[in-house]
Amino acid sequence: MIRIAHVKSNYGQVGGIESMLEGLMPYLAAQDGTEVVIYFLSHAPDPALQARLSANGKVRLRLIPWRGLKAAPWVARRMAKAMAEDGIDVMHTHDMRANLMAAMVRPFAPVRWICHIHGWLGATHSPLYRTFEALDRSLMRRADLVLTGSQATLDEVQAAGARTTQMLPNAVPLPDLADRGAARAELGLDPGAVIFTVLGRLHHGKGQDLFLRALASLPPSGQWRGIITGTGPEEASLRALADALGIAARVQFTGFVTATAPWIAASDVIAVPSRKESLPLTCLEGMAMARAVVAARAGDLPRVIRHGETGLLVPIDDDVALGAAFARLLQDAALRQSIGQNARAHIQAEHTVPILAARMAGAARDQALLRVRRVRS
Repeated sequence: MIRIAHVKSNYGQVGGIESMLEGLMPYLAAQDGTEVVIYFLSHAPDPALQARLSANGKVRLRLIPWRGLKAAPWVARRMAKAMAEDGIDVMHTHDMRANLMAAMVRPFAPVRWICHIHGWLGATHSPLYRTFEALDRSLMRRADLVLTGSQATLDEVQAAGARTTQMLPNAVPLPDLADRGAARAELGLDPGAVIFTVLGRLHHGKGQDLFLRALASLPPSGQWRGIITGTGPEEASLRALADALGIAARVQFTGFVTATAPWIAASDVIAVPSRKESLPLTCLEGMAMARAVVAARAGDLPRVIRHGETGLLVPIDDDVALGAAFARLLQDAALRQSIGQNARAHIQAEHTVPILAARMAGAARDQALLRVRRVRS
């Protein structure tokens, strides 16, 4: 039996990594010869998320209290002790804090370390967070294996000096097709409008300002609405921009949402106007729900979207081109439908969660075997 600890910090909100783990856990728990434990740094997640992550009791959750950077050595010893008690063979980390703890745990626990880099925001981030990312680049060089979910991020980690790397393309569960009208009724949205939605943290790198400018270029007489889900440092400026553009009455800011699926189901078009990306789950989730996706040519988005067939692509940082793509989809319901159907078929063929779970479990088994060989030698 190989025991794997997935290590994730709890920042109080459900983001892309949490969504990915939620989708993966039932399949990871079903892999023969493996046992999965999730280590949360800081407080435990909300009970509903805990229930979903536990995969019907097949995955154990363990809390490792976080008491700030000054107490990091104490946390590392606590985590090493927990891993010894649980008989962990491989730790699989998913964020900067987890990577820091993994690097500090190594002297106390003879476990292999898989570092999963989900993407760095680079120049689109604030100077402080760019410093944190520089530290993260240094830490991941100590990992036994660095995983990425996109070729773009793989190129970055290799350039940053990762010793051993592997790319396992991001994946999402294939949901049942939700009824758009029922979803709108549940959320109180206009049943007859063409709804454009952007999901994610409100951050300059995600391009919500471009989304608003693109919406403002649409005919004011058209029956359309915009939705922006999430919270973040740009919220106040984005609200002010919507007001300045004269579209505040047509754009809904939802704030933080515990589940994005209802909002995707209620939408006609999912926008991914990012200035920098890896392979965002919001794009894959929109495609899996058979919604038309418009995305910037950032990261691996051009590898997933075939322009005009499984989505529409626009240049990075180009609100004019984004607006033109919106106008095209606003006027052509048949195109929205065909793109959505093709997109779902592509996700089903190339980005399924069972395949990703099997590959992740295989990577962990390989690392566990290397650990056994090292101990015996």
